[in-house]
Amino acid sequence: LCRDPFSLRQTRSSDQAILLTVTTHDAGALASSLTNFMAPIQVRIVALFIFLSTVSPTNAVPMCAPDAEATVGAKANIGASSHPENTVTNKKWVLHQRPKGSFCPNSDVQLETETICHSSLKNDEILVQTSVLSCDAFIRTMLDEEAHHGVVPIRGTLPAIGFGKVIAAGPDAKKKIGTTVAGMMGAQTHARVKANEAFPMLTFPFMSRTASLGLMGMSSGLTAYAGVFYVCRKPRKGETVVVTGAAGAVGSVAAQLCKTTGARVIGVAGGEKKGAYLVDSLNLDGAIDYKSDKSLEEQIGELCPDGIDFIYDNVGGKTLDALLSRINPGARIVICGAISQYSGRLNKGLVEGPSNYLKLAEQNAQMCGFTVMQYMMRLPFMLCGMFYLYLRGKVHLTEHFETGIESFPHALHKLFTGGHIGKMLVDLKNDT
Repeated sequence: LCRDPFSLRQTRSSDQAILLTVTTHDAGALASSLTNFMAPIQVRIVALFIFLSTVSPTNAVPMCAPDAEATVGAKANIGASSHPENTVTNKKWVLHQRPKGSFCPNSDVQLETETICHSSLKNDEILVQTSVLSCDAFIRTMLDEEAHHGVVPIRGTLPAIGFGKVIAAGPDAKKKIGTTVAGMMGAQTHARVKANEAFPMLTFPFMSRTASLGLMGMSSGLTAYAGVFYVCRKPRKGETVVVTGAAGAVGSVAAQLCKTTGARVIGVAGGEKKGAYLVDSLNLDGAIDYKSDKSLEEQIGELCPDGIDFIYDNVGGKTLDALLSRINPGARIVICGAISQYSGRLNKGLVEGPSNYLKLAEQNAQMCGFTVMQYMMRLPFMLCGMFYLYLRGKVHLTEHFETGIESFPHALHKLFTGGHIGKMLVDLKNDT
């Protein structure tokens, strides 16, 4: 890995979440290799910011054998960890009972407190003081006993991607105290994780630090990017596109990306406030309100009189079924998620599938599902493309913050009740 100036490797964490690590031995070589590998001017710009991010003191982490300074730091860490007074109080949310239907933040989880002693860390472990956590819909799917992406056991800590600062490290961890790292931290104020399951957090010029969890994050912005440009033939100028869940983290980015192709884009969301956001803030061509007195079919007919050529679906259920009835010949349907089916239906044989699926055959259309992990080798292109569009003012992501670890389960609940717009994040600065 150290000989290769730009290498990608995947590591599987204990709860089966796959994280991508971008390792660089020489930041200058990375920038050079990216510039030579891809020609467009935006790639040269992104190569420069990757160079700047990599050499930033905040992100400096020895990726090979530690140098003398790192070795001294590790010895100092060991000495500090063995001191009996080096302890922290961790507050974490654990699963109390499996949700029966919709997730209930008041009964399905419990907030527990524990003391973590620095000296209890294993040789390859680090202790991270969590700063910000991402609240994503996949968390709900992991609370079911039949979950596909890994099961959270009873009394287990709720999963959550986030970033924070290393405050203690084992002798073999190869992570410096003070380094900011990202990974599967869990819904807690202090995360005790294996060093190889936490990676240096990339920061992006002209973007907030939380962009790595949102617009430039795997579970949000880059998922949208892969779904729009890689899964099926991307939208074309003049085509009609419909994006469901368009006021959420993935949907709002996907809708803006579709607009960059010259297509006519309609968003689906619930409520007048979100409808106004889609039209006024995201500059979409129309909004379908599934909470309106008008039926979905009636609104689709009004806003898509010439049919639908491309669907980016995050919702599933009745919404997808109504859209399938209006698809044109050669239409493409990208299945990113089905948030309407996550609360007690998934993996139990109760998912409400599209009864209009035969329209795919009638219209010679295609429906493709995906996860962003299937497109890991295209990560450099996704980062470059997204950053270029951001610099041009073509895409942005609204961030919704809840404060304090106590708010985490309620933030998760809001994902399914429509209580937010954009990316849901939990800021833990008051807890640490």
